[in-house]
Amino acid sequence: MLSVLAVDSGNSFLKWSYFINNQRIFYNKIHNQDIENLPEEWDSLKQPDVIIVAHVASNTIYNKLSSFFDIWNTRPIWVTATSGQCGVTNNYENPGQLGSDRWAALIAAWNKYHESCLVINVGTAMTVDALSNQGVFLGGIIVPSSYILLNSIQSNTQIDLCHKDNYRYEVFPINTVNAIYSGVIHSCVGSIERIMRLFNLQQGYAVKNCIVSGGGVADLLPYIDFNHTVIDNVVLDGLLILAKDIQSNNM
Repeated sequence: MLSVLAVDSGNSFLKWSYFINNQRIFYNKIHNQDIENLPEEWDSLKQPDVIIVAHVASNTIYNKLSSFFDIWNTRPIWVTATSGQCGVTNNYENPGQLGSDRWAALIAAWNKYHESCLVINVGTAMTVDALSNQGVFLGGIIVPSSYILLNSIQSNTQIDLCHKDNYRYEVFPINTVNAIYSGVIHSCVGSIERIMRLFNLQQGYAVKNCIVSGGGVADLLPYIDFNHTVIDNVVLDGLLILAKDIQSNNM
């Protein structure tokens, strides 16, 4: 019976799941500003056999997490992308520079489909990563999410975008706030659609699958008209796969 604590330490939120034999027993998320409350949530957990972490947040969060893990005798695994793992080949110029969260998500996608896939994760930023039919990570883009774009416009103009009731999406907007919001949606969804087209042109076949995940995904889903699968926490799923792979290799 393998127990795994998987932790996705993102720029704004920390998400975690506790798995026993592939089954998610607990899941929660906490804003990084409230991370001091995390030990209370973990206090009731049995010591995990494996602790595995995808960390892209600040060094301050890293240090806090490290101290929190000390309640157990299990040494945490801080994931770093490699040139190849779990069937995925990393085509990044410097494989270790690929974010550990993106790496875990790609591994989850390949484990699910074993064929071409776009992996879209919408958090503080939005990433769109491409996997080939051979499990090769071809590369990907990082763009501001709708949240960042709206906040940037709000901060740099006199336009009130604080309340969602003040604006709505329109194909051809006829007022300024709707023009801004619609432009933000077009920017995010259009980025995905463009990558899809370029994938087809470069690879010579259409991408077969599309995974959409992340805390900001709800803003985009009403405007996505291509086939896709929503996975709430694809990074955590990938971390579980990595944990099992590491565990089996160490036996």
